[in-house]
Amino acid sequence: MDVVTEAYRDGVFSLTLNRPEKKNAMSFELLEALHHGLKNAETQGASIIVVRGAGKTFSSGGDVIEFRDSAEPAIQVDGMADYLNRSISLIRSIPAIVIAVVEGLAVGAGMSLALAADLTLAEAKAVMNMGYRRIGLTPDGGGSILLPRLVGMKRFNELYFLSRNVTMEEAKEMGLINFVVEEGDLEEELATLIEELKALPMETTRKAKELVNLSFMSGLGSHLDRERLYVSEFSAEPAFQERLKKLFKKG
Repeated sequence: MDVVTEAYRDGVFSLTLNRPEKKNAMSFELLEALHHGLKNAETQGASIIVVRGAGKTFSSGGDVIEFRDSAEPAIQVDGMADYLNRSISLIRSIPAIVIAVVEGLAVGAGMSLALAADLTLAEAKAVMNMGYRRIGLTPDGGGSILLPRLVGMKRFNELYFLSRNVTMEEAKEMGLINFVVEEGDLEEELATLIEELKALPMETTRKAKELVNLSFMSGLGSHLDRERLYVSEFSAEPAFQERLKKLFKKG
């Protein structure tokens, strides 16, 4: 089974995280496939890219079972952060409108992925959570640059330190997402949004995205590198494995 499925039709490239039985937890294999899928979308010249999750869940974040079972967790986490960061960079640089479709959960790296998109459409009952603090890691995937720039330092600290759930109504008020729709209306609203975007002159939307990147995303590359360094360092500590053991005991 492909852990990320790809579909391309009429200028729209769809990427679906496809580990529904694991709530689309981001394994190394999934993160590698996501990056390759985004590269394929770029090669195809897609004007719109849709990123979503199978099984009515966007993503529960990094695969903590893979973290736990790895003989070399620091190397494992470093490789995963590398692919995640490559995907975040590509989402921002690719000359296409990237839409994240959030259902169920968007936790940790899943939340970072949703924040990186140009537009985010969310099902009303979905929940976002930074998640990282629960296993003793700092954010990756741009979470510690995108979120504070969107909501400010104080609100970022609240969401990271307290690791509290964010409802989609809250997320919209904070500027984390664009549209909140009821579950039964999600596909119709997504199709309508895509049709509206396809009617736009793509050459101007591409330059508009470039201008947004220049004004809002300055320093993203070096920041992603620092995030990767920190998660790799922390995952090498014995305390990381202890926190994972406690997490699984609770489960």
